[in-house]
Amino acid sequence: MAGRVRDWAQRALIALVLSALAPLAHKWPLQWAGAAANDVLNVSHVNVVIPPTLFGMTINAIGQSQPWPALKFDGVRLWGAIYWAQINPAPGIYNWARFDAILAAAEREHVDIVLNLAFTPRWAASVKDAPPAFTPGASSPPADLTAWDEWVSAAVKRAAGRIKYWEIWNEPEDPKYYSGDIATMVQMQKRAYEIIKASDPALTVLTPSSNGTPDGYRWQQAFMAQGGGQYADVFAFHGYTSEPEAVIGIIARFKQILAAHDLSTKPIWDTEAGWPSHEDNPDGFLARAYILKWISGVDRFYWYEFAGGGSDFGKLWDRARGLLPSGIAYRTVQSWLVGASVVAADRTSPSTWRVELRMPDGRNGLILWTTKGRSVHRVDPRFSRYQGLDGGEGAVANGEVEISPKPVLLLE
Repeated sequence: MAGRVRDWAQRALIALVLSALAPLAHKWPLQWAGAAANDVLNVSHVNVVIPPTLFGMTINAIGQSQPWPALKFDGVRLWGAIYWAQINPAPGIYNWARFDAILAAAEREHVDIVLNLAFTPRWAASVKDAPPAFTPGASSPPADLTAWDEWVSAAVKRAAGRIKYWEIWNEPEDPKYYSGDIATMVQMQKRAYEIIKASDPALTVLTPSSNGTPDGYRWQQAFMAQGGGQYADVFAFHGYTSEPEAVIGIIARFKQILAAHDLSTKPIWDTEAGWPSHEDNPDGFLARAYILKWISGVDRFYWYEFAGGGSDFGKLWDRARGLLPSGIAYRTVQSWLVGASVVAADRTSPSTWRVELRMPDGRNGLILWTTKGRSVHRVDPRFSRYQGLDGGEGAVANGEVEISPKPVLLLE
């Protein structure tokens, strides 16, 4: 999700490399929401204590040689790490070893799992050579939905007591990920929902997660119109944007779709989003994304991806350097938000944002940033110190603080 790479040749070269990486190619560059400056900020979570469950993660190498992240998060989403075609290579044959290893790793770290139930094994696909997300036929719906029923039943049984959250499909508006029709996906949603709820009514079922693009909006509108939304507990989407502030418009559009189908009470989760770590402000983008998604009504956000997903996409850590600045920012903004509550939020100019917090100890906090350049901002004299995304602190001098595209937290 770049869109801000200054050197066109560099952008073209990186795009060419990413085109070879199927799980990531769709993310470069997809910038869709209108200008963020034109989107009205609708503060949905006011005076609500921010829970640790806001912070989730995707880890494609989970359970392998990569060490468990030196970060705290409440949930992990399984998508590229494991999928249907991998586990179920032939009718009635299931290879559970990696699945079990992943679940064991998550259990050791006390994190909840969202399992995405895609993608179709070639033997079950209605179109054997459909454009692959991972393997030939993977984007195709099953020729016989009985195969889908059997897969969902087997996964739910195997994961009993270990997986609470079930996501039906990934980015179904993109033919690389789903090449079938919406009516079939509605049937897959319904059948999976009924199987999962019959196993345990307390389990949570998510919708297929679309991007905030014109195609994604159209797909979700049709999916809801055909009744798909009634077979889900949570509405899932992917909030990829050119800049974090643009997600405000994406969330508003999806809320309009839900409202049109009397589904406004559904919780909203962003199950996948991030930016390339070569962006000139990856830590600022991450922090602004978490802040703005919570304000706009997103209950959970799963960052993509801890170690870059095979490239540098969203990378928070690498083996040589440990946590990168964006990884440190993840930890810092988490410490700012969890246990606090948003009192008010607004945009004081087209490029300047402020978020008033009530901290867990009852004191006031104020998050400030600008989307362009740097500026000096006058603040209430009660704020005596500030903290940056690197965790370092400084004193507020003469009632003024310098702000930039990297948010700062002011404290009393």
